[in-house]
Amino acid sequence: MSALQYEVPTLDDLKKLAETSFGFTPCTWQLNSALSQLQKKDVFTISPTGSSKTLTFWILMFCDDNRITIIITPLNILGDKNKNDVHAMGTISAVNLTVTTVMDQVFKVSSH
Repeated sequence: MSALQYEVPTLDDLKKLAETSFGFTPCTWQLNSALSQLQKKDVFTISPTGSSKTLTFWILMFCDDNRITIIITPLNILGDKNKNDVHAMGTISAVNLTVTTVMDQVFKVSSH
């Protein structure tokens, strides 16, 4: 029995979902990376700075309403950028956990 609790979309469906969610068409390598992750495969994505590698895991957030995604960044400023960019989409809750933001209320289940 598979541990998957959602139906893995086709590449075309994933492309349409991303276009609707983000307002632009992701590159094929971004979609393939996201699709492989949805298929529970181990994925390493190597791409230059500024090429939107982040999109490869943001796409996943729209595929399963019960998903919790933890993104670890090497710099607090990248965590703030991810949180702010996701909040700007208006459909996903996000928090950047740092030594100054960790408090009990952050860990309570959000109602959104």
